[in-house]
Amino acid sequence: MDIRRDSTDVLKASAAHTITYRPDIDGLRAVAVGLVVLFHAWPKWLRSGFIGVDVFFVISGFLITSIILKDLKQRSFTIRGFYVRRIRRIFPALITVVLAVLAFGWYVLLQQEFAQLGKHVAAAAAFVSNLVLWSEAGYWDNESVTKPLLHLWSLGVEEQFYLVWPIAMALCFRVRFGILAFLALTLAGSFLYGLYATFNHPAEAYFSPVTRFWELASGGLVAYAMTKRSPLLPAPLLISSLGLLLLVLGAVLIKGQADFPGAWALLPVLGTCALIAAGNVSFINRRLLGNPLMVKVGLVSYPFYLWHWPLLSFGYIIEGEKPEPLVKAALVLAALALAFLTYHLIERPVQKSPNKRRAIQGLVAAMACFGVLGVMVKAGLLQERMPSTAVARYMGALNDLGFPDPAMKPLRYNGSLFQQLDGRGQGTTVLIGDSVMEQYAPLVAQGLREGRFDRSKVIFATQGGCMPVEGSVRLPRLRYPTCTTTVTDAWRLAASPEVDTVVVAASWYGYFANWQQDVQMPVDGQLQTFPAASAHEAAYATLQQSIARLRAAGKRVYLILQPPSGNQFDPRSMITGSRFGEMKPRTDMEPYRVERFYGDNAAPRQRLLQIAQATGTLPIDPVDTVCKDGICPTVNAQGEPIYTDPVHMRPFYVKSRVHYLDPALNGTGKSVALH
Repeated sequence: MDIRRDSTDVLKASAAHTITYRPDIDGLRAVAVGLVVLFHAWPKWLRSGFIGVDVFFVISGFLITSIILKDLKQRSFTIRGFYVRRIRRIFPALITVVLAVLAFGWYVLLQQEFAQLGKHVAAAAAFVSNLVLWSEAGYWDNESVTKPLLHLWSLGVEEQFYLVWPIAMALCFRVRFGILAFLALTLAGSFLYGLYATFNHPAEAYFSPVTRFWELASGGLVAYAMTKRSPLLPAPLLISSLGLLLLVLGAVLIKGQADFPGAWALLPVLGTCALIAAGNVSFINRRLLGNPLMVKVGLVSYPFYLWHWPLLSFGYIIEGEKPEPLVKAALVLAALALAFLTYHLIERPVQKSPNKRRAIQGLVAAMACFGVLGVMVKAGLLQERMPSTAVARYMGALNDLGFPDPAMKPLRYNGSLFQQLDGRGQGTTVLIGDSVMEQYAPLVAQGLREGRFDRSKVIFATQGGCMPVEGSVRLPRLRYPTCTTTVTDAWRLAASPEVDTVVVAASWYGYFANWQQDVQMPVDGQLQTFPAASAHEAAYATLQQSIARLRAAGKRVYLILQPPSGNQFDPRSMITGSRFGEMKPRTDMEPYRVERFYGDNAAPRQRLLQIAQATGTLPIDPVDTVCKDGICPTVNAQGEPIYTDPVHMRPFYVKSRVHYLDPALNGTGKSVALH
């Protein structure tokens, strides 16, 4: 974030390009960074702390617009001068933190982890982190906590704002009401598109600058209004109280990142606007936000924001799980200490450098250098410290996926995007499910290519992470925006007259586990969240009804139970050692026993078998094929992991060992073109 401040000394040093210093705004920055840090460290305590980013956006829009307006009125505004000041304020701390992250990542990360970090370092240097993270969003994206530079997405949004804002303001300045019209149109257009994108393209809504500019423009509108001679607000205490109330409501009412930013973002945005517009004379601004402790934290809020997430992320990566509460508290305190050191030893000296030209040249050169380093890391030209030879087979198994297969061609159905494979036989099979179904793509493609499967078409009506039960909702919607509509379309497609065979498969035991809280089902008109018994029962009943309809239409239906799964299949669990020393293969792996797998998942397995029996569906248990004599292998005869993660089989294993899909991919039936 560009959580910038202009202390009194800096103001005096460059008074021509600054506005009157307001301690309460530094205090507001402290509130914002506090919300974000609490959310990242203890998300269950404050699920809405991410609204601190929205507070930052409004503050940045207000300050930048205020400075530009002042310079325009004084006829001293230049594009070059604007960017020189941005570089002096943003680059020093950013360069310091990113280089520290890259160096530490080189020491502790494994091959693929380090390569991804290099990609994110390069994105940070180009200020496009938000666009890169947007492109990565989806089911197969790795956990956000394993991305030490994830938080730089917000800095990318701001820098993209800075690319267009000063130029647009300068162009509009000479036209009467031009700036006001520009601010209003930007705010309205961005907000309205954000409302649309939040419910239709959640990842875009969260990371795109287009859907966020209205927040910065809101701060700009406050800055414009405060340049008028007449007082903006007649009752500062009332307005500041309202602003504080809106922030509190945002922190209390917003639950998670579903449906955000959207209309929910109005709470933190309007609250921040009100607090800024109230001025620094009200009691809340002067005494609460403007007290010395809040101001001190606000002064270092930018480096504090930059430091806190990498420390928490590396804590998770090194521990392999969430760090203990005391460890997280220590990491947060360490981030705050590093923030003060960065501010006093790096930021301030650079900003007060007597040779401004040389300082700017050095900062730009350093930024370019770490961008090049990031590209080199991503390309494998600069490798991690830890030798990967001993664990290469395990690291090579990660992300070894076979979907979509190169032979597939997209199939649009009612707006949902499915994948189709063509064969030389007769009949059409529709495969409904999530990524567990998608893992069979290499097998189906190979069988059709070799003529082993007698099908005209095989359609993967699937979506990773989406439970194939009509009406179900997968959370968070930011990551699973189309589950409900895609699943509905999949069952509609399966009901088409030209389809004679349907196969349903999913990570059933994961969805119906007692720890699963990211699935919802409608119950009596209200969404109930798993693992509530009423939600489970609704899902089972709906699945049975959907299958029964297909059976009543005369279709062959196969219900595939979940293949063996668990951490023992995860290639990462086959590695031991320390990230500060050396990683090597484990020699103490216990065998994976079918008895335990059945015991742990007895309830959902039994219900699925009951559904199959009640509907006349053919159940298939992959355990019968994968496992032998009560033991399921986790590696092949050559010691290669057969899974790419705890749930999904690798393509080579699917093609060589999975035969239980053969009946559903053979048989005669009519073949009619799908539309």
